[in-house]
Amino acid sequence: MYNENNVNRADSPETLDNNNQSNDLPVYAEPIYQAYPEQSYSEADYNDSWNMYSPGICVAQPTPPVRSSEGTRKKAPRDSTNAMVGFLRAMALVIICAVFSGAAAYVVIDYRLEKGDFSQPNHVVLGAPVPERRPQEPSITPVAAVTEGMKAQDIYDMARLQVISINTEAPGFPSTPDTSGAVAPISGSGFIISEDGFILTNYHVIEIAHRSNLPITVVLNDGTTHEATVVGFEASNDVAVLKIEASGLSPTFIGNSDDIRVGQTVYAIGNPFGDLVYTMTDGIISALDRVVSVEGKSIRTFQFSAAVNRGNSGGPIYNTNGEVIGIVTAKVVRGNVEGIGFAIPINDAIEIATELIEHGYISGRPLIGITAQTVTFAHAEYYDWVVGVYIRSVASSSAAEAAGLQVGDIITALAGEEITSLETLRFALRDHSANETTAITIWRDGETITMNITFDEDMYAGQPDLRPLPETDSPDPFEDMP
Repeated sequence: MYNENNVNRADSPETLDNNNQSNDLPVYAEPIYQAYPEQSYSEADYNDSWNMYSPGICVAQPTPPVRSSEGTRKKAPRDSTNAMVGFLRAMALVIICAVFSGAAAYVVIDYRLEKGDFSQPNHVVLGAPVPERRPQEPSITPVAAVTEGMKAQDIYDMARLQVISINTEAPGFPSTPDTSGAVAPISGSGFIISEDGFILTNYHVIEIAHRSNLPITVVLNDGTTHEATVVGFEASNDVAVLKIEASGLSPTFIGNSDDIRVGQTVYAIGNPFGDLVYTMTDGIISALDRVVSVEGKSIRTFQFSAAVNRGNSGGPIYNTNGEVIGIVTAKVVRGNVEGIGFAIPINDAIEIATELIEHGYISGRPLIGITAQTVTFAHAEYYDWVVGVYIRSVASSSAAEAAGLQVGDIITALAGEEITSLETLRFALRDHSANETTAITIWRDGETITMNITFDEDMYAGQPDLRPLPETDSPDPFEDMP
């Protein structure tokens, strides 16, 4: 969601896969893209990777019954006896409703208490402390306290102090060699997570500038600008942490994305197109546990209906209590589709941010210790192999070497989960941690073998720029394929 001033990405992910350009990276390498300084991103491009599950189907609705041509219905005459009977019935109904409404209120309150609606959101290392909820006054029912939340106007006034604008640059223009030093502006959003200047955003907002060593500028609500440094990032989750030299800032309140439910109201606040700063839109949570694939990475998200555009990336999604529950990361832009956006759950993002700030890297991430590339269906058919991940090198003293993996092996499953590409292998690794032992299945010379592997810890997770270069790969196994 960039404001790229007509800068478009030259190659689609499908093109990269066909050329095997994006598959020559080690499994543990981040970022998972190769550097293409002459290219930039555009969400307006037609991209099959936006497809998720099956497309929505419009179901024909039943035709409403034809109303009578009469303007008003004829009223039957009522005598005084009928009126008195009606009055007595109405009084009886009022009494019955009063009794049952009291019982229903008790049932609803008891249900909400049992479900934990009154529990405080999770407290994390970062973010402003959630204000303690004051005891309920006798005249205030718990149901009203839960459903009312903050007014949208108050959330907006608060968010203006918490949401920031991020401005970066991309070198060159599509299909044009950068010989003049020209750059294209990119803008995105982010939000403050600590009083001393830590900021959370999407990795894709700052990716090109970071790779190209270009400045990243943060603009606060008062108009002041600060040059930001990149604390760390995890490309596979599209999360990045920035730091500016400032103090006394207004950090966001961090909610609990594990408690979100479909149908609840949410607000997106960001900087669409880079110049419509502090734009607020509303919607609902449309679905949970969506997995979207964007630019070669699969991300766990939830779906929402608030309108977002280029420049909203990295901005927060607020609930009605004024707590951030997600980070805007993608939207569907195909055709006339509107109101289908995706956000990273805040619990996932805050965990990454806390690790980067406290430890300097993301602890516990598993490491196999190989470089590899995808064996597609076309490769498998041509060479009479199987679909999976071809191992091109095995690092010495690594988990892969200890498990007995060899150059030329094709990984087909991890812990029983089918592996069909580098992307699926990276995604499968998210369910595992360092020092964990699990089964890995390979195909070797026509034989399927299952062995155990105990993962190493990736000491460069979140700091991929510091990672030493991997050992030399074996020759490209597909170089002779026509």
